[in-house]
Amino acid sequence: MTTPTSVFKNRIKQAIEQAQEKKLIGLVVYSTGSSLGFASRTHGYLRYLCDWDALNQSAVLILLPERDPILLVPSRSAKLFAKEIMWFDDIRAVPQDEFGREIVATLKPILTNAEKFGYIGLSETPASLYDVLREDLERIELIEANYIIDKLRIVKDDIAIDFHRRSAEICDAMFETLTREIRSGKMVYQIQADLEYTARYEGCEYASTFMSVGPVVDRPRYAKKECSQIPKEGDQFLLALFVLRDGHWGHAIRTGTVGKPNRAQQKAFELVLEMQDAALGRLSPGTNLDEVWKASEKVLSKYYPNARDLDWYRLKTGHSLGLDYSDPILSAVFPNPYAMGKKSNGQDAQDGSSIRILPGMLFELHPNIFIPGEATAAIGNMVLATETGHEILDRFPRELLVL
Repeated sequence: MTTPTSVFKNRIKQAIEQAQEKKLIGLVVYSTGSSLGFASRTHGYLRYLCDWDALNQSAVLILLPERDPILLVPSRSAKLFAKEIMWFDDIRAVPQDEFGREIVATLKPILTNAEKFGYIGLSETPASLYDVLREDLERIELIEANYIIDKLRIVKDDIAIDFHRRSAEICDAMFETLTREIRSGKMVYQIQADLEYTARYEGCEYASTFMSVGPVVDRPRYAKKECSQIPKEGDQFLLALFVLRDGHWGHAIRTGTVGKPNRAQQKAFELVLEMQDAALGRLSPGTNLDEVWKASEKVLSKYYPNARDLDWYRLKTGHSLGLDYSDPILSAVFPNPYAMGKKSNGQDAQDGSSIRILPGMLFELHPNIFIPGEATAAIGNMVLATETGHEILDRFPRELLVL
């Protein structure tokens, strides 16, 4: 399955038109490669515009009206590969520490004084690169322009949705791997390796997990040193999957027990399931997006009225999913629990977002609760807004897993 070149050409055309409406002469787009996984907030820009992945390095795309794109890549091997798959010819192998000077050399002859140029990807741009632009294009005003592409990425087209469905299927296969390996006698990090192998074998360019196992799961655990135990009877496990296939994210979370769950474990799971059902009940076109997380929060406050006052570990209720793990604009509507502090529900209402849900928006909803000394539970699903409501893309059962 591939995305037609016509789609990328149209996206670039839209981006340039949007830039011109804002009186910007053109756009410089900086993106990191897929190796940063969910730590990157710029990877999706080049994926969206031309499907380029710089892997463990970075790349720059220069967009100008009435001209073909210019792609800067950091090595000759990357240039040769880009030449094979890109529809435009101006692809330049430039050492990363020379990106700034190459951009200046490209733009300076065609720009006049007092013009404005859009810059995308500033948050991950090396200071040395940006300093060169500011110093050598001193009469050109660089305007941060992420929002131009961000707005175009809010609603996924049918092609993107098909890619995300495939990523969801890979998450399902990874959960199946877990059911086979949880009682294998392997250490947790070895089980994680099996899970990531499943994803890599299916063609994922990036795959990682957090897997927490113990009598009471206390937080997400990633590193070998904190994942060296062997799951045993009575343990809880919390597994989160992060996969990137053909640039499109898959993400899912499940909770379970090794053997029969105790009452605290069962109760925590039932609470989180109720939280997610409440959130799903508000996820339909026309609804204000902030109502989704608020519905989940309302359930939590029913059982724990002082939840915001408690020093408990908590993850966000959800975020948008797309070409970045946490896609821009929509993800900002879901607050970090630590940022909510002691706000009242009334204050939440005043802070509500006016973004309305549209068909084609894609979210990861993962309500969660970490009760110290008792139990933990989380459920995470890829949820697509549809014309009539919503669809959960990952199919592995949402129930408490008893393995």
